[in-house]
Amino acid sequence: MSEQVAAERIVDCLIEAGTEHFFGLPGGATMDIYRALHDRQDKIQAIVPRDEQTASCMADMYGKLTGKPGVFAGQGGFTGSTGMFGVIEAFLASSPMVVLTELSDHNEFVMHGPIQSGAGHYGSFDLAGIFRSSTKYTAVAHTAREAVMSVQLALKHATTGRPGPTACLFRANTLRDPVAENALPEIHDTNRLLNTSLSVPPTAAINAALEVLLAAKAPVIVAGNGVRISKAFESLAAMADLLGAPVVTTVLGKGAIAEIHDMAAGPMGYTGLPLANEIVGMADTVLVVGSRLKPQDTCFEHPDMFDPNRQRIVQIDIEARNASWTIPAEVALVGDANETLTLMLSGLDGRLDASTIAARRKALVDLKAARKFFADPMLASANMPIAPQRLVAEIHAAVPTEAIVCTDAGSNRHWMNHFFQTRRPNSYFGSGGLGGVSWSLPATLCAKILDPARPAIGICSDGGFAMQMHVLLTAAQYDANPVYVVMNNSRLGMTAEGMGNQSHGNDFPDTDYAGIARACGAWAERVESPDDIAAAIHAGLAQDKPAVIDVIIDKSESMRQAMYSPLAVEAARGIRPD
Repeated sequence: MSEQVAAERIVDCLIEAGTEHFFGLPGGATMDIYRALHDRQDKIQAIVPRDEQTASCMADMYGKLTGKPGVFAGQGGFTGSTGMFGVIEAFLASSPMVVLTELSDHNEFVMHGPIQSGAGHYGSFDLAGIFRSSTKYTAVAHTAREAVMSVQLALKHATTGRPGPTACLFRANTLRDPVAENALPEIHDTNRLLNTSLSVPPTAAINAALEVLLAAKAPVIVAGNGVRISKAFESLAAMADLLGAPVVTTVLGKGAIAEIHDMAAGPMGYTGLPLANEIVGMADTVLVVGSRLKPQDTCFEHPDMFDPNRQRIVQIDIEARNASWTIPAEVALVGDANETLTLMLSGLDGRLDASTIAARRKALVDLKAARKFFADPMLASANMPIAPQRLVAEIHAAVPTEAIVCTDAGSNRHWMNHFFQTRRPNSYFGSGGLGGVSWSLPATLCAKILDPARPAIGICSDGGFAMQMHVLLTAAQYDANPVYVVMNNSRLGMTAEGMGNQSHGNDFPDTDYAGIARACGAWAERVESPDDIAAAIHAGLAQDKPAVIDVIIDKSESMRQAMYSPLAVEAARGIRPD
């Protein structure tokens, strides 16, 4: 067997790690990787969208869905500029990712400032510095052997501990140079390097947490993004049933439990359900699973929700720095959420009084009925232009239970978070790390490519759709049929409302997005009456090509009035109640 060049060995490493899809655009030295991919198309599929931004967001969604690193590749300056959208989202939302890029350094001319050089010398920009600011691990490879080993380490770092993005930057020619056999250091099989066990807390810490939970009078569980990362859906629901404890979710944790589950109490936070915020505030004991407790989730740390001076808090997190970071925990359990919950379930089994659990369950069911859980008169609004609440209700009714729903950033995400009731765990995804507008378009496409038989629906605003509507071209190219619902009010809704509904800088001319979608090869329909929404969504789901439903919504409907928590308003103003 002849010696392989580094690019070939790198693609083989990705295949060994279970990578099935590869997102990016060829350019610079990464063209060598695409040459290697050409000969391995039966094992790994290269998806080439129209922009590095799209590729990085697809890689982020790949990591969210599979738990394996999404691979994003492209030429240096463009991965480190437009491509940073998905990288930063992955960094802040704990999605595993590997970025493969190069320095465009032109070999010996690197000191003379060649065009596009990211080597960091005079006349160049510092590409490694850009990635080091937003990744867990960044390597610069100067030789073919270093290039291969850096990718293996990047795969390992991306998935070990708290997941996140990593980056490998290659000097010119390293990818096309041969990797010497029978040389040191030896390049081991990638799977052997990834063979690490999940961490769990020590027994003493587990026992301390159990004693706190056993003593609780009114426990609540806060489920965050870590539940999804560790696939702890069954153990979370089992813990809720065993304790008789309501489960509330963070923004990134929505979907950790089906919101039709008896113990689900909905999303908490500044645009969450008042019921969820109230339940947290009434609790004497809080079990936090996989959440850093960000200000938006805690109504900016309002003491009527979280107060360690009156509540006993147990916090599970894979990252030690996250436990007791924003709010002190009495017991911090550093470990994988699913593994830790499984140990706790074993320790609690048979130690709780059945009548106590039954009473807690009944109290929650009665409270949800009294508060009309996920119910609101505006969900049936006949207003025209269409009320956003009515649109969410129609989406909820039309979307199949097994569908993946991806929401965007901005007002549309909050309308969905507040009014859309999930029916299945791990079926609802959003951009809650960086929180970038237009994320849902590539994310939905990625979901559809990974599982063609499963419906995938993306919810976005007209502002977000305009930013990445070229995903329709990519969807058509790869025979994918995602469905996009555009909340179209011809404005940047969230910023407009934040500026007192100022039109300057926020409003756009009316745009026929359905017409644009058809020109891109999609099926599309514009909807102006609430009575036509359901039929349009069903028609979109029945298509064998991408579909766009352009829904004209009421720009005067106030998100803040509809859902902003008064606790968040108080806390954001620095008002602490007596």
